[in-house]
Amino acid sequence: MSAGARWTLFVMLLTVNVVYQFAYPNTWHQIVVSSLTGLGLVGLLIEYLARGRRER
Repeated sequence: MSAGARWTLFVMLLTVNVVYQFAYPNTWHQIVVSSLTGLGLVGLLIEYLARGRRER
């Protein structure tokens, strides 16, 4: 994955997470969306760190 695509996906997931929290506070589906976007963000971070170690 290119650096541009990685950061674009990161910003999109973070934006969805923040907007959804403001639009639907304290609902069960807000918890689901936050969990899924959070997992996506953590996955991108792990992929970024793993790629950085491989390229060194």
